[in-house]
Amino acid sequence: MTTFREYLDEKFNDMGKLSNDELKKGQKITTVDDMVQVSGRVFHQAITKIKENDIAKGDAAKGMVTLSIYKTEEYTKMKCYLGKNNSSGYAIKSKDLVSVFSTKKSSSQAIMKSAIENGAKTLDCFALRDIETGKIKGQLYELYSKYGFKINKSLNDGKKGEAYTIVNGVSDYVDDDENVHPEDPRVVIFMKL
Repeated sequence: MTTFREYLDEKFNDMGKLSNDELKKGQKITTVDDMVQVSGRVFHQAITKIKENDIAKGDAAKGMVTLSIYKTEEYTKMKCYLGKNNSSGYAIKSKDLVSVFSTKKSSSQAIMKSAIENGAKTLDCFALRDIETGKIKGQLYELYSKYGFKINKSLNDGKKGEAYTIVNGVSDYVDDDENVHPEDPRVVIFMKL
C-alpha cells in the first residue's frame, strides 16, 4: 500500500509529464529503448486520455473502444510502459500482457519486443473464428503470432460465475449482458509464448 508521502512524491515527480499536447502527438516508436517504465498512475492517465480522444474523434478502428482499462490502483501493482511518444504502451500483470495500445500501427514491433523483454508470457485478445472451419484470424492474432505467441490449447476451463467457458484456448463471444453467442465469429483467444 502506498503511503501518503510516497503518493505526494510520485505526484510531484510526475508533474507536467503528460500534457494534452504531448498526448495528441503519436509519433511512431521504433526501438525497445523508446518504451520507458512509468508509474501506474501515469499509465492510467495516458491510456484513459488517449481512449477518450480516439472515441471523441470517432476513431474506433484503432481498437481503443474495446480496450479494457484497469483502475489506477490495479496499474500500480503492474509493470507499466509508455512509449516516449506518450501514445503507445502496455502493462504486464504478473506475466500477462494487458492494456496494449498505440495510436500508430507502425509502433507494434517496438511494443512487442519490449513487452517480451520485460516478461510478458501470456495474453488474451479478440479475434475472428470461421464458424465452418474453426480457423482463427484477425489483426491482433496475426500480430501476436508473429512474435511467437500461440493459442494456449491446454486452457479448457470455465471461470466460476461466468456465462462462458474456454475450450482449447478460445471463448465464444459474450455480449455486455453476458449472453453467449456461439454462432458469432467474434471470439476471445488466450495465447502464450
